[in-house]
Amino acid sequence: MTTPNETDFRKAMSHFATGVAVVTAKGSEGEQGATISALTSVSLDPLLLLICLNRASATYRAIAEAGVFGLSILGNDHKDVAMLFASRTADKFGSDVIERAADGTAFVRDSLVKMHCELVETFQGGTHALFMARPVALELDENRPPLLYFQGQLGITL
Repeated sequence: MTTPNETDFRKAMSHFATGVAVVTAKGSEGEQGATISALTSVSLDPLLLLICLNRASATYRAIAEAGVFGLSILGNDHKDVAMLFASRTADKFGSDVIERAADGTAFVRDSLVKMHCELVETFQGGTHALFMARPVALELDENRPPLLYFQGQLGITL
């Protein structure tokens, strides 16, 4: 074993296949959204999940301000949506890929899972923040495979 550096650590972590999701929230800078792969369940009692975002991002600020966010877990047919929400310049909310809940929260149309989440606690970790949240509403569509991220590639099949 060797002492890890940033390049080696990034490469090592790319070997961990993950699902892909989009988070959305509305803060003082308007509606924001981002593609994430850092998402995990934390607890079943109480129901808790964790997401991770760069603290420099507008989506981080929107979630921190709003205290609530929408979470859409993407299907394998959502690669373009993942790229759209990974972009910093695209109009993410003006397209037909977005649908709204009754309260106005944005979700990705036809995503595998839609969850409305309330922020419980925030932890700082270097350049990123960990948001622990409680799901307060969800909708499932389990009939398609998930979008996977592995070694820097979206949409791979394992």
